Amino acid sequence: MFRKSLDYAVEMGYLENNISKKAKAIPKGKAIVPYWTKVEFERVIAQICIDDFYEHLNFVMLWTYFTTGIRINEGMGLFWNDIDFAKKRMRVHHMLILKSRKNWQRNAYTKTSDGKRIISLDDDTIAILKHWKERQKEIGLGNETDFVFTYDSFPMIKSTLARIIKRYSELAGVKRIQGKGLRHSNASYLINEFNVSVLILSKRLGHSSPEITLKHYSHLWSGADESIAEIMSGNISIHTAPKTKIQFNGNQNLKR
Repeated sequence: MFRKSLDYAVEMGYLENNISKKAKAIPKGKAIVPYWTKVEFERVIAQICIDDFYEHLNFVMLWTYFTTGIRINEGMGLFWNDIDFAKKRMRVHHMLILKSRKNWQRNAYTKTSDGKRIISLDDDTIAILKHWKERQKEIGLGNETDFVFTYDSFPMIKSTLARIIKRYSELAGVKRIQGKGLRHSNASYLINEFNVSVLILSKRLGHSSPEITLKHYSHLWSGADESIAEIMSGNISIHTAPKTKIQFNGNQNLKR
């Protein structure tokens, strides 16, 4: 608004130029999003009884978000035909926009153009999703165009995920995080447990470039850096020559 006012003053002849255009924008501070470590996540899921149908859904949601790093609305928009059990892959091509559980729209795009992606799934996640699909079929769900995250055919909403996190984090005695904190938890998990490269992480998270990934998650590589230092210790054999093999001249020829 201030810059536009000065532009108008230039047009009216009150100023020769808009000096505000020479000023650079003040950079925004980097906000660190709270996340769960693997140990904290294990404590959380240990509080869930999957014998109960709704709790089973809660478990599947938390597990899927933690292990894939997909955005909240990407997960809410998953249909069963997005899960390829044979090839062990998840297709992330949609984003759910909703005002309520019965008033929603499943858009054929994600947050960014690079957000459309295919994510490889580990065997544990495949088994968990298979079990949940079979559980859904018991009540007439689990069809290819049914939501993965549902207990009554309608999609889940963001506030429900927040309540799930609150409920089980309190039971587990761990810090409460936001829904998007599960995405950060996934990044931390992959970096510190498997030292995943920024390129692979960027592709899994659906970022437009590795630079975007580093902008948001560079602080998470500190643990990986320490691990590398530990691995490097003793890796290079140190054997020095007992006598010099070089004939030095001048100042380099130092005597004891």
